[in-house]
Amino acid sequence: MIFFKRFELATTEIINQLWQNDYLNTPARNAAIEITSAPLAIKTWLERLLLAFAILFLIAGIMLFFAFNWADISHMNKMIGILSLIGLMAGLNYYLLHLGKTFAANLILLANAFVTGVFMAVYGQAYQTGADSYTLFLTWAIMILPWAIMARYLALWVMWILVCNIAMWTWWELGIYPEFFAPRHLPIFLAVFHMAMYVIMLIAVSKRQNWADKKWMKLLLSIGIFAPLSIYIMQAINQYKFESLDGGFAISMILLVISYIFVRWIKKSLSEYSVAFFCAIAILLLAITKTVDEFTPGTEFEIFGFLINALAVIALFFYAYKYYREASLHFVVKKSLKTEAE
Repeated sequence: MIFFKRFELATTEIINQLWQNDYLNTPARNAAIEITSAPLAIKTWLERLLLAFAILFLIAGIMLFFAFNWADISHMNKMIGILSLIGLMAGLNYYLLHLGKTFAANLILLANAFVTGVFMAVYGQAYQTGADSYTLFLTWAIMILPWAIMARYLALWVMWILVCNIAMWTWWELGIYPEFFAPRHLPIFLAVFHMAMYVIMLIAVSKRQNWADKKWMKLLLSIGIFAPLSIYIMQAINQYKFESLDGGFAISMILLVISYIFVRWIKKSLSEYSVAFFCAIAILLLAITKTVDEFTPGTEFEIFGFLINALAVIALFFYAYKYYREASLHFVVKKSLKTEAE
């Protein structure tokens, strides 16, 4: 925080000069010094933000250099250059950890994980190993997994989860074993994958691993669970008749109900429950409109069906708001009682 220290020293010196020349009285001097002294939290936040931007621009500059001179650099020099960068950043990460600069070291490691993906892309382009794009992302995920485990840095875990999602998505497009891995079943497997990651994070928290106990991470994973399941269920309701829904619909419904019960009555997390609640409302809304359309076909019942839909939607939103409000108050009371007990 050298920048902030120099800024505060210069500002304090100016204020003291004004005070010594009788431009400020003592209370005004003390108030001015207090105002110009930024809180430690703001200093830390700004310093980390500037550091993140510096690393981002550095990596962007290196990538733009390779992109601009791509045709003039041989495949071997490209790989040697990127591998040298990976090794340099790994050494810098170790050095920063030795100095106790954990945040800076984690940012370097996150950037190094991204550069590893660039190396895999260059390697695949040079030796034509990227015929199946999923192999690039799968290998990338395997290579950075040890870093994610050792660093215990959530941003790196988010990157690893994102790479795994892309690997699953690109593998699904190949159509291998279509009876089990049909394209429409991809959301179910994505939800199961995110469930597994959610359980791993909960286990880490139970083992007193504070790095995993972040609300935003659990919120992202809950979105990764409920959103794919809701999309699959809504597609099944919209595209098929109720009597022809497949086994994937039943599996997704079971997973959705289990997850809903967990975040509502077991985990009791308001943010995660909010995701589950609004996904459930979206499914119910589509199911109501689909049911009304099934029972009121034809143009002669169009106005009648519209009125039923409107009344059903109004009733749904009214009771949903009432139920969600009561549940939210219940979570707040539980949290306050827990805080008082501690």
